[in-house]
Amino acid sequence: MAKKADEDVAWAQLDAELANWSSEGRTATFWWRDDDASAPGPKLDKLVDISAPCALLLAVIPTRLDPSLRTTLSHAPHVHIAQHGYAHINHAPRGLGLGAWELGLHRGLDQVMADLDAGHAILKDQFESNFLPVVVPPWNRIADELLKPIALRGYYGVSAFGPRDHKHPEQGLTIVNAHCDPIRWKSGPQFRGVTKTIAQLLEHLQARRTGTVDADEPTGLLTHHIDLDADGWNFCTQLASMIDQHDAAQWCSPEHLFNAQECTSA
Repeated sequence: MAKKADEDVAWAQLDAELANWSSEGRTATFWWRDDDASAPGPKLDKLVDISAPCALLLAVIPTRLDPSLRTTLSHAPHVHIAQHGYAHINHAPRGLGLGAWELGLHRGLDQVMADLDAGHAILKDQFESNFLPVVVPPWNRIADELLKPIALRGYYGVSAFGPRDHKHPEQGLTIVNAHCDPIRWKSGPQFRGVTKTIAQLLEHLQARRTGTVDADEPTGLLTHHIDLDADGWNFCTQLASMIDQHDAAQWCSPEHLFNAQECTSA
């Protein structure tokens, strides 16, 4: 009973924050990214269904791609494909506390870019116009030195995690990050709970509204559909519906965000 009461309070706090945006004549924008996609399945079907009112950026791992994913998504025009690195392999030295990196400089810039080129070719061939040339780095880590060569390759977006420092760090390249991860990863993936997940959303929304971070960067929900449990699915379903129906909130299409266009309804 106490848990349910705490959850109700958290949802009410989110509603109150959106009311603050409304009272200032502003609309709180949101967007949705899902990582580690590679193959169709019941969980992906559920994600596609729930995200229909929202639009979705699905980050696909090129070397793990099951070609049948293309067929599965052919009737889901609201789902856009991004490039989730190349093979989702950690190349950073272990035991040094560096974290996991695929898009660092541990192997040298040329090798990293060669992998990205190969991954780009795979996804472009499979998904054609539904593929957005956006790099989503595995583990949300990417070396700053890669941004310029990525932009020169014709990519027009990068998405990691946390409030962005610069919207356009290189000419033609737009950063749009995620800010809320509903999964707690230590000791195995598990929904972190309504209260803590909404707290992440509130932190970014309040920072945007008060001007301590880029107010124009939509608040991003990051999921991993493969690892969501029942409680996580319930939260995402409720959030998708709440934002879709709220007068002071709006889901943004990744297609518009990374083309640096004005946020429009999904």
